Amino acid sequence: ILTIGPLLGSFITEPAAITISALVLSNKFYDLKPSAKLKYATLGLLFVNISVGGTLTHFAAPPVLMVSGPWNWGTDFMLTHFGWKALIGILVSNGLYFIFFRRELARLQEGFALRTLKDRIESKYVTLVRIQKEFDSIKAAVEADTNILESISEKTELLLVLIRERMEKELLPKLKAEGIDESLIREAFEKRFEEIRLRKIRKYLPGVLPEDMRPEFTDPDWDKREDPVPNWVTAVHILFMAWTIINAHHTQLFVLGLLFFLGFAQITAPYQNRINLQPAMLVGFFLAGLVIHGGLQGWWIAPVLGSLKEFPLMLGATILTGFNDNAAITYLSTLVPNFTDSLKYAVVAGAVTGGGLTVIANAPNPAGQSILKRHFDDAVSPIGLFLAALLPTAVMFLCFWFLG
Repeated sequence: ILTIGPLLGSFITEPAAITISALVLSNKFYDLKPSAKLKYATLGLLFVNISVGGTLTHFAAPPVLMVSGPWNWGTDFMLTHFGWKALIGILVSNGLYFIFFRRELARLQEGFALRTLKDRIESKYVTLVRIQKEFDSIKAAVEADTNILESISEKTELLLVLIRERMEKELLPKLKAEGIDESLIREAFEKRFEEIRLRKIRKYLPGVLPEDMRPEFTDPDWDKREDPVPNWVTAVHILFMAWTIINAHHTQLFVLGLLFFLGFAQITAPYQNRINLQPAMLVGFFLAGLVIHGGLQGWWIAPVLGSLKEFPLMLGATILTGFNDNAAITYLSTLVPNFTDSLKYAVVAGAVTGGGLTVIANAPNPAGQSILKRHFDDAVSPIGLFLAALLPTAVMFLCFWFLG
């Protein structure tokens, strides 16, 4: 998960990669209740690996996307100058953390085996479809027994009568005192009461209503269903993904593909999970803000970055990323005139290296945090994350600096 997932960020974008990785980690690892140290170590490793894992291509990672156009960096350049080093750094970091936590991981292996066995039993023998059939048969039997529904309806109506009488006693005298005709008051009251009555019954007791009056049921666990997705739906998703990558720099075709995808997702809704556009929109607006307003920072960033040599520039970019965002750092570096190739490499390497030190250091990090925060009592400690990310950050820094 911590190797393949981050590397996928170079092809399906970092936000998608961190979402997939975080979901898998949540279900397969964090649910096993590891220690706090291992929780934070895994989170820090995930954030750092995601940040550097997008450097195999020029179109997926926000910090690389900011410079690929102005500096004419293509996928071949990224792969030969950054990608293979990032892969080595990811493997080394994962290996070091595995060695350090090997005893606890061995202990968790037993829980994982039991969890796997339980999942296999559930998926093969105690299937959701089978249980639903049993519930449907019971539901049919209950509905056939009219006495049960009549009893519920009678008790419901009795409560509604009591509510109506109490409200009439309270409201009628006040409205009569204002000189309003009693028949009009009762007519308006009856109409309004019936509207609210129907709304509340649909919310709390939909089973007592006729089938055509019941509200549409929205399954809160829809994304966890076990129904298989048809192969043709998966194939179309892959085609849309390829279209997006190919036309990433052609706005008209990119937006056209997005609109068609949303339409396809709506038409094939029974086979789709819910689409949450909020994270993608937030990342998009953030990057747009950098492009629109970033130029205003050139008056101070250009002299600062232009005055640094390779090593202090790379180190400074790594540190600054923790307090800003690696895409902001790389974008501002494009505003520096006469930047040499070695300085360009240093600033991008530093920016992606520091992308796991804080939640704000890399645009996709908040998406991963939102998925995993329930395992941290809904609050990820900034200091805990920073300390956990220090080792993999140092490993990545050394790989980018010493591997040529």
